[in-house]
Amino acid sequence: MYAFPVFRKTSEGQLLMGPTEEANRSEIVVAGRARCKEEVLAEATAFVRQNGGNPGDQSLVLAHCKLQFGKHQGQRFLWLLENSLGYAVYLVSSIMGEEERDNPLSANKHLFLRYTSQIREVGEAVEVYLKKQAMLQEAQRTGDSGYLMVEFGDFKGRSMKEVYEDPSKKAQSLITYLRKAKARPNTNMALFKAYVLKRQAPAHLPTTTMPAASAPSAAVPTATVCVPPPPAATQSRPLLVANVKALLARGKHLSASQLAQKILSPAKPSVGPRRPPASEPAARRQLFTCDSAAGDFLEEEDDEEMATVASQAEEQLQGM
Repeated sequence: MYAFPVFRKTSEGQLLMGPTEEANRSEIVVAGRARCKEEVLAEATAFVRQNGGNPGDQSLVLAHCKLQFGKHQGQRFLWLLENSLGYAVYLVSSIMGEEERDNPLSANKHLFLRYTSQIREVGEAVEVYLKKQAMLQEAQRTGDSGYLMVEFGDFKGRSMKEVYEDPSKKAQSLITYLRKAKARPNTNMALFKAYVLKRQAPAHLPTTTMPAASAPSAAVPTATVCVPPPPAATQSRPLLVANVKALLARGKHLSASQLAQKILSPAKPSVGPRRPPASEPAARRQLFTCDSAAGDFLEEEDDEEMATVASQAEEQLQGM
């Protein structure tokens, strides 16, 4: 029996933040009433004793206290850190801003905070999370996706704009590499690549207007797509800047994840505008919120939160 988590890591030693299959299966639909602090501690102490642990070890007892809140209510603190570290980090960052109150729910939150405050990796992850949130908000405020955080390599933690404008040989080598890199959609590398291509695209491109199909539930405004000059007969070039509004008009059947993937992937030139079936409902853009970001924070594979903000920033720039 042990008091501190054994974190999941990549082959390179980076912490895995995404939920395990067990965590996905354990999500609750309806939360129950929070049990009082004394009852939670008594149950954890009895659990430690029954499993051969030392009930006098406060860290061990705290590790096996049960959550009285959140989508994994009823699971033990230690279990949450080992099975959904990203969500745990989100909870810690949220609880840090709350004043402890005299009720079972608040008491349990601060027991969790007391336990996680002993773990260095959690503290470091919370710092990264808070910095990332600040950069996401700045990207939203300015409409510039360059404020998004780079989350890989030697430039991890810096903004994409800062790295792109860094004149050092190392930074410029990365920019050159990203131009032709094969990055999987929705990853941080794909977002950075999209930003690089946008910065290096011609400043002024001719535009063509495409009418949007009408839908019974909502009216979609006319969208404008930036089109590069006609290519040579033996060449074809990807569309470097995809307009979010046009994708909304043409891709109403897409989920938020699929839409973000189309935004960040090179688009193939089409012969003419395509209209979705009239029976399909109009897509509504889901705005970024701190709560919606909780489950996706630092996913080891996809980062739909940043993809959403990047597409919103692109939409804001196109509307200027």
